[in-house]
Amino acid sequence: KPENIGPCVDFAEKYDLMSKSDAEQAHRFINAGSKGPGGCTSKDSCENYCNDVAHINECLAFAEKTGLRDPDELAEAKKVQQALDKGAKLPGGCRNKNECENYCQNPDRIEECVAFAEAAGFMPPEELEEAKKYMAALKSGVKPLPCRGKSECDDYCQEPGNFKDCIEFAEAAGFISPEEAEIARKTGGKGPGNCRGREQCE
Repeated sequence: KPENIGPCVDFAEKYDLMSKSDAEQAHRFINAGSKGPGGCTSKDSCENYCNDVAHINECLAFAEKTGLRDPDELAEAKKVQQALDKGAKLPGGCRNKNECENYCQNPDRIEECVAFAEAAGFMPPEELEEAKKYMAALKSGVKPLPCRGKSECDDYCQEPGNFKDCIEFAEAAGFISPEEAEIARKTGGKGPGNCRGREQCE
């Protein structure tokens, strides 16, 4: 019950039943009147309410005022807010981070997802350049790899049976030069000790 939050937090602190950071957050919440955006009264109800981008302004204002959000999360949410204020649209009408990440896993949606990421300033310049090369390759008719996202595609391309397709795609997309592609074909993509990829070989 919201009216019992104070004594409950005191009890939890006294007997080490919650971490110091959780206790600090709870005290901040109590100091804010034990009510958050949309009248939420608990961590779960506040997260549910603030998980909808329609409430981003209200939730950001509350988080800044109370210090209840991690600075990195706050900075990311501000980028989204600023992009939306400038007229950018969330990809596929997604309403929260999980929905947006799931929607953007599909390579067919890369254009609108990269456009929003660029508008919000989420992608470092080198990542943005790679994404644009990838889009250009798809538009020119290059067959996409059957993997989603950088991490999944890196794993896919580590498999020996996928090497040829990966080299062809990387060359067509301009990720590697024709000379690098030729060297990779000659070596089978393996270096000393059968290492694969620059990081592993270094």
